[in-house]
Amino acid sequence: MSATSFASGTSVASSPDKETWDKTIARVINGIVSIKATTTRPFDTESAGDYTATGFVISKKHGLILSNRHVVSPAPITSVAVFVNYEEVPIKPVYRDPTHDFGVFRYDPSKLKHISVEEIELRPELARVGEDIKVVGNDAGEKLSILGSTLARLDRHAPSYGTDSYNDFNTFYMQAASGTSGGSSGSPVLNINGQAVALNAGGSNSSQSSFYLPLHRVVRAVEKIKREEAVSRGTLQTEFLHHSYDELRRLGLTELMEEECRARDSSATGLLGVIRVLKGGPASPDRPQLPNKAEVALPIGVTRVHGLEPGDILFTCNGEHITDFTGLWSIIDDSVGEDITIEIFRAGKEGKAGATGRLQVVCTVQDLHTITPSRFLEIGGAVIHDLSYQMGRNHNVQLGTGVFCAASGFISWSSWSRDFLITAVDGKPTKTLDQFIEVIKGIPDYKRVPFMTRSMGKTEDKMMMVDIDRHFFLAALFERNDKAGVWVRRELEAPPPEEVFSAPDVKDEDAISTEEDDEEDPEEAGLEKLKGSLVNVVCRLPYSIYGHTSASNYSGVGVIVSLSPVPLILFDRSSVPAEMLDIRLTVSNKNIPGQVVYLGAFTLVSFDNKLLPKNVSVPEWDTKPLKVRDEIKVIGLSPDQLLVQKETSIASIGVNFNTWQCNPPRHRLINIENISVSESSGCWGGVIVRKPSKTASDEEKRTLKVAAYYMTISSQNKNGDDSFWTQGLDIQRYVIPVVARINEELATGPVEPPYRDLGIEFSDMSLATVSTMGLSQKRFDAYVKAAKKIRGAPRPLIVESRLRPSSVSPEHEDKCPKIADIVLEIDSKPIHRVSQLTELNLESKESVEMVVLRGGKELTLTIPTTPAHPSTGTHVVQFFGAIVHATHAAVLEQVDSKNPSPLIPIKTPGVYVGGVSYGSPALDNIRPTHWILEVDGVSISSIDDLIDVVKSRKWETGEYIRIKQVNRKGITSVVSIRVDERFWPVLGWKRQSSGSRRWTQERISGLEFVEGII
Repeated sequence: MSATSFASGTSVASSPDKETWDKTIARVINGIVSIKATTTRPFDTESAGDYTATGFVISKKHGLILSNRHVVSPAPITSVAVFVNYEEVPIKPVYRDPTHDFGVFRYDPSKLKHISVEEIELRPELARVGEDIKVVGNDAGEKLSILGSTLARLDRHAPSYGTDSYNDFNTFYMQAASGTSGGSSGSPVLNINGQAVALNAGGSNSSQSSFYLPLHRVVRAVEKIKREEAVSRGTLQTEFLHHSYDELRRLGLTELMEEECRARDSSATGLLGVIRVLKGGPASPDRPQLPNKAEVALPIGVTRVHGLEPGDILFTCNGEHITDFTGLWSIIDDSVGEDITIEIFRAGKEGKAGATGRLQVVCTVQDLHTITPSRFLEIGGAVIHDLSYQMGRNHNVQLGTGVFCAASGFISWSSWSRDFLITAVDGKPTKTLDQFIEVIKGIPDYKRVPFMTRSMGKTEDKMMMVDIDRHFFLAALFERNDKAGVWVRRELEAPPPEEVFSAPDVKDEDAISTEEDDEEDPEEAGLEKLKGSLVNVVCRLPYSIYGHTSASNYSGVGVIVSLSPVPLILFDRSSVPAEMLDIRLTVSNKNIPGQVVYLGAFTLVSFDNKLLPKNVSVPEWDTKPLKVRDEIKVIGLSPDQLLVQKETSIASIGVNFNTWQCNPPRHRLINIENISVSESSGCWGGVIVRKPSKTASDEEKRTLKVAAYYMTISSQNKNGDDSFWTQGLDIQRYVIPVVARINEELATGPVEPPYRDLGIEFSDMSLATVSTMGLSQKRFDAYVKAAKKIRGAPRPLIVESRLRPSSVSPEHEDKCPKIADIVLEIDSKPIHRVSQLTELNLESKESVEMVVLRGGKELTLTIPTTPAHPSTGTHVVQFFGAIVHATHAAVLEQVDSKNPSPLIPIKTPGVYVGGVSYGSPALDNIRPTHWILEVDGVSISSIDDLIDVVKSRKWETGEYIRIKQVNRKGITSVVSIRVDERFWPVLGWKRQSSGSRRWTQERISGLEFVEGII
């Protein structure tokens, strides 16, 4: 099934004899609007995002527009209506039915200047089988579409859209073969007089059938809204279904009862039957006994029972004979808080009078609005609210048994997980939102606490450990105010001070002996010792930044490379990709937080070594370089801290496997020597050690020296799909020098120190191929000799690509490196391996002399060294849902290196869009991987420029801002975004330069929408 939307209004119909469809359509289209809306947060059955629908004016005087409930939405939305003359007016939701698929918007009639609006009259009683109808609306995104059909059924069951979606029930639907599609939801179903006889609601994906909601209960609600009265809605938390008489006989209805019913109402074709009773509801047999009230008199032959059950057939309610949904709910909706008496037939349990007897149930009608959430808590990117009747019914879950998670955020470290209950936090029950708020307010930021959760439809709770996040997201309670048409925002008070943890002192008499068994295998002892140096990591990226998406999984295995003076763990950048994230380390079965202190070809993470267990140590390093065919062991960890090992050998040593340029552009490993193993190890991180020889002593077996780090590399294939593989990294060459510098600086330097490079990505090529390109015999012999030292294959370096644009005049092109140049020497030193690039000491040089082989000739080029662009940064801003930061290195790799557009910020930091949040004004307007050039005509070249514009311009809610942007190809576009600082204030995050070096959050705009602290 699929659902869609449009709107209706009231109109004075002319005589049917004179009315024609042409005249009708020409008149009513002035009352039909296209609705453009954005759901700003996931909520209940709704997800965040943009959509289009239809609505129609039902009152010019009151400015009321009718549409579907799934268009008006229970979730917070921003919306506008566009009339047929393309005049746009803001609209605010004022009512959405808790159950049925209709809702009402309100607009200010004085805002319309250029159109005479037509009302469309609601006439539910005119719907008849065989009636010619037309559905006029925004079908499939078209501005105006007119689809004709004939009403085929008036008593269809309500359509089902899936267990995690909104579903209507306890009503009939109409059906016709009009084939409406997305965007037509809320369209009026018109007769030839231009009167609305139904409301288009949905359609079938497998046929041309469309489903229309009858308007009987809509008329009641609209009249109350016009009188500014509350629309009372009652519930028994019970679902009924209409059964025809032939089906009722199969369900146990007696022939005598059928005769009585048919004689009473000859037009009725059946009765209502109970198909579902939610546990704990007003009609549930297991509901708590209420205090004794005045007894309702029992008719002769009727037995009182405590509740309804599936299979019950409904006869009367408060003495009124019931044959359809309208008759039943006309009583229930006007009896909120009162007792009603229902008479039923239950097959096999006929009561005192035998087969002709009936049962009676007395229920207190519950206010349906009280079990339809109208508020939610947003914390750490998660959206939490009370469990709704909609979701409870869909999954048969009792209400009040836990709070519903509409978006998980910090809870599961995956932004889009949803549809589970939280029943307890930190050992305290959280059956309701109020309980959850009270518990969460008392928990410090960064604290790790247990959450008890339950998947919807399951019966057992599960525990997960959760790291509280009050630092990357604001924490606010939003509550709907239908009179004002807004959600009132109140924010949580600051969390309690963070608890200071220290490792407990273990007395000698309390310590458990860890002395080695005299007969313990030496190799097992060595493995166990090395295991204490290996660390599991899981990272949570709160936003999509620097080419890394927040919805991806970031986990892996690292190795401790230093404990003093600065504790450091080595990870690959597939596991720890950037600075702005939360890090959870698992060391010897203990969880501790971490902090990034270095980013380069790899990541170094620091931690509080006071929290480490005593069996943790830095492994010994193997100073002897690895060679091809060396027998080795790859030793790693599984996610649950089990040791994984694989005996294999070194297959090759050379340039790392090609890492393709990714989309969105992100850091990739280049110009690093790869140590490839012959067989996969079955783990995604660890270390490489030499396999002990058969003559090795027990002491040598107990001390396994680490020769290389076994790391995961990520990239994308040609289809744009993420790809991962593993390779070794020479720790002595690449890691130890960096560790020494950080220890010397006591980790006070920048996370990504500035450095210089040649601005070139190198690859390699077989010597056999290069030898046919004019390579001299002397150089050929030198390559062969150098390769023998590592038992490898000689593979000269070639220029693969340029890492960033550079301005080179045509006359100087031949003096610059070109793609496919063979690199022979740099500064008079023959280059046989990519690892030799680390020996060039480029930091102290303005240029180098490079000898290349090009066109069969050796050329000497003077290559300037240039400052490398950083791959990440320390300042990130959320600009109306667009996550922006300075330009990073990976994106410049994909800019035309020879003739870059002058609009692309190469010499300035720029404002680059790393990601866009669902439900935000920026969605589908500001584009990820683009640069923002102008805001309302003001040039923007840095994050600070953007913040200055935000602070100087006081935009009104609903006002449109013009954004000029440019992509990597230099193509510009201008878009507009609608200001919404209630839900999307401009926020900034900066990394502290000293101390804890954590990220601090700054509110740049939107404070005026905070209406209190809780």
